[in-house]
Amino acid sequence: MIGTVGNALLADKVALVTGAGQGMGREIAIGLAEAGASVVVADVNPDTVASTAKNIVESGGIAWAVPWNVANRDEATQVAQQVKQLAGDISILVNNAGIHRRGLVGDEKHFETWHEVMAVNVDGLLYGITAFLDQLKNTGGNIINLASIQSFAAAPNDTTAYSTSKGAVAMLTKSLAVEFARYGIRVNALAPGFIETPQTAISRANPDRMAFVMSHTPMKRAGQASEMAGPAVFLASPLASFVNGVVLPVDGGFLTL
Repeated sequence: MIGTVGNALLADKVALVTGAGQGMGREIAIGLAEAGASVVVADVNPDTVASTAKNIVESGGIAWAVPWNVANRDEATQVAQQVKQLAGDISILVNNAGIHRRGLVGDEKHFETWHEVMAVNVDGLLYGITAFLDQLKNTGGNIINLASIQSFAAAPNDTTAYSTSKGAVAMLTKSLAVEFARYGIRVNALAPGFIETPQTAISRANPDRMAFVMSHTPMKRAGQASEMAGPAVFLASPLASFVNGVVLPVDGGFLTL
């Protein structure tokens, strides 16, 4: 249910969350709504994102669902215009949409995998930021990117493209934090650890991978998608008014070992 205690925190703010049809994006969108924001939820899958919007509305919040393939540059401009008409200028942009593809360098389809991952995880992020930049300037808003623990440390498997893309997200976050400070726009990132989402289903079914993850996680458990909401609300809120250029791990301590 959309609560009342935290409603003042993001009252009168309009947030947009990409990849909000499931997993972390869905939970972050719900968390922002619970903190009082009106939320535009976007996803390449129109059915799942409609479900997220319905959940927020039925719980007493305000939400709109917008289909969006973030890897399409022209689509980003169209979505920005649509969102402005629906909800007005956004104050919060959460770039959560991302994909994970495995493949070893030198494999037949490695370049195909590489370009597919970069198109969504890096290019798609920049397309969205560029399309919504004028709105964020108008509101003095803030941007939250989804990085990863693999922004800091490579995984011992065939994830070169994914790790490289998330390293790029971390550095892009820092670069834009410097560049956009002149506009009064803060830019930060969350770096999730091993979170139970549809994207990690294959890894969670692999005993060897789970053993490695748990050996590096002091809390000895996977995170829940809902545990990403609180850190996102914090970074989006006035509580983080002097927080800029941070890549915040939410990983149960994974990066400490």
